[in-house]
Amino acid sequence: MTPISQDEAQLIKCILDGRKELFRQLVVRYADRVFRMVVRLIPSHEDAEEIVQDILLAAFQNLSRYDAQQASFNTWLSAITYRTTMKHIRRQQTVCFVETDRAWLESIPDNETDLLLNDTSHERLLQLDHAVEQLKTDDQMLLSLYYYDDYSIRDISYITGRDEGYLRSRLQWIRKRMALTIKTFEKQ
Repeated sequence: MTPISQDEAQLIKCILDGRKELFRQLVVRYADRVFRMVVRLIPSHEDAEEIVQDILLAAFQNLSRYDAQQASFNTWLSAITYRTTMKHIRRQQTVCFVETDRAWLESIPDNETDLLLNDTSHERLLQLDHAVEQLKTDDQMLLSLYYYDDYSIRDISYITGRDEGYLRSRLQWIRKRMALTIKTFEKQ
């Protein structure tokens, strides 16, 4: 967990003491990061911008609940981003996902999974993108937080409200699921 900077702590204190116009400084610092996190799962830039506005409003309204002892401000804001984005997606989602048999996925050796997922050839990267699109939205967000945003499992646990052990297991399962999807592409 990255500790909150003195400057940021002072800024938050001033905002909570009534200098609400200073919240704009936090918006300037974090809006782009929040937007990048949202746009990975929301294809429409217009919808993503609207969701970012909702996130920043929620952050402003709940700023008094922020506890620097539990998480960095960035992680706290990412938790709001996660919940707001997932809520939006669940409202819009009409697609039914088919869950793969766990025993079948567990039969894929880790070294085979690593070989498939560590291949950075152009064709493999296209297959990886398509494999990610086949995942449930929650799993896509988990991959995004861990691999793109470099959050620790501890921070992701805070953001998602999920147990760290579950998250480690889920990331392993997702990797195997993606490897299986790639193997299926290769057979076609």
